[in-house]
Amino acid sequence: MSEVKLPTTSELRGALLKALEGFPDGISSSQIDAAVSAQLNLTPEQLSVIRSGNRTEFAYRLAWERTYAKNKGLIEKVGSRNWKLVKS
Repeated sequence: MSEVKLPTTSELRGALLKALEGFPDGISSSQIDAAVSAQLNLTPEQLSVIRSGNRTEFAYRLAWERTYAKNKGLIEKVGSRNWKLVKS
């Protein structure tokens, strides 16, 4: 059985920032997940790899990318689960 290839950190980060470009008021974490998976043409197999419990590896990694981008001042949280790009 072969291992499922998942996107790299830089691929996720780029797709995250691109996904937010068209939404100046922000979008939800689940909308970001959907936009990024579509941009990267991820397969159902890639999206179904479980990290722990019922959380997927994709969702886990993308959550960390949001945290990284927030800490770098690239994005900000708007409300409880919405994100948007920081205006430069």
